[in-house]
Amino acid sequence: MSPAAVRVLLVEDNDLVRLAQTHVLQQFPDIVLSDHAVDGLSAVRKASEVRPEVILMDIGLPGIDGIEATTLIKDGQPQCGILVITSESADQAIFDALAAGADAFCRKDIAGDMLARVIQLVASGAVWLDPSVATRILAYCLVDSRAADELAVFTFGRDEKFTISVAEYEALNSFRENRFSGNSSNSKSYIEKDQHLLQEEMLVQSLILRKLFSRIAKRRQVKCDCSH
Repeated sequence: MSPAAVRVLLVEDNDLVRLAQTHVLQQFPDIVLSDHAVDGLSAVRKASEVRPEVILMDIGLPGIDGIEATTLIKDGQPQCGILVITSESADQAIFDALAAGADAFCRKDIAGDMLARVIQLVASGAVWLDPSVATRILAYCLVDSRAADELAVFTFGRDEKFTISVAEYEALNSFRENRFSGNSSNSKSYIEKDQHLLQEEMLVQSLILRKLFSRIAKRRQVKCDCSH
């Protein structure tokens, strides 16, 4: 095990999927699988015991789901990076996961080397979004060039779309265009840049997106309060 290896907790209830993910993670010496959990409550308990740096979290879990487990873990361990890795693509699940405090959202068909890269980025404090997830979020956005980069409120316009700043749009669009994966159609993708520069750029965009996700969480809380 590398001295700088990232400690990972794998949360997945499907035996075959969990075995496949375990096999993938074992190929990378800079990642160590500390433990696994097969339901939400076990994930919360083991996160407290193992203190992983990154958790790979499925959404559809027995008992409490991955979204509720994410909320509980983040309440006690806000520094723990949570990477939601799921086949769930419903818009509500995406927004709920981000509102719960998830740091990244990947689909289960992600390539092994890309998954390892995302784990490292999340461990460093970065946000990561699958391009399809960024596209779905942007479908709900209205870009306002007059808006401040740090909007204080979650403002809705027509058709319940919410207002985002240009900086927030650019941060989301960088993931929609797949610039960080090395599969970008751009002549020079982000992944070809110096790794230190890549990480700096991602951390800047991550700060912007975390503020956006915080507004999503506040909006979600308001909706929940109003429904009672």
